Amino acid sequence: MNKTQIEQLSERMGLSPYQSYILAINGHKYKLDSLVKRGDVLYAPYYCELTRDARDYFGKILYGPRADLIGPDRMLVIGQRGIKLYGTGFYKATDDVGEQYYADSMGRRIARSVFNRFFGIYDR
Repeated sequence: MNKTQIEQLSERMGLSPYQSYILAINGHKYKLDSLVKRGDVLYAPYYCELTRDARDYFGKILYGPRADLIGPDRMLVIGQRGIKLYGTGFYKATDDVGEQYYADSMGRRIARSVFNRFFGIYDR
């Protein structure tokens, strides 16, 4: 993808300069027609659909493609499957240890109860 296309895409989606920069240097890596922006966070699924092994294959089937979450000024999640991105840029992902966590659009972890309260979900 050339510089003009990246600029047009950035303008149309309202991307930050950092997000535009990441797309410009990694345009070959991402499936650009599947980008999703929620709040200030950009969901960028990987273009390559190859799997490494059987576990990766079943992960792809169950959780979708690997993707990055690109915040307005830094990477939030890199190369992960099963990311859930919500309308305000809040998201649910898995850390390096395999534990799921919730975070706001700046990448700050928040408690599940705070997340639920924000979205009006109340435990009974």
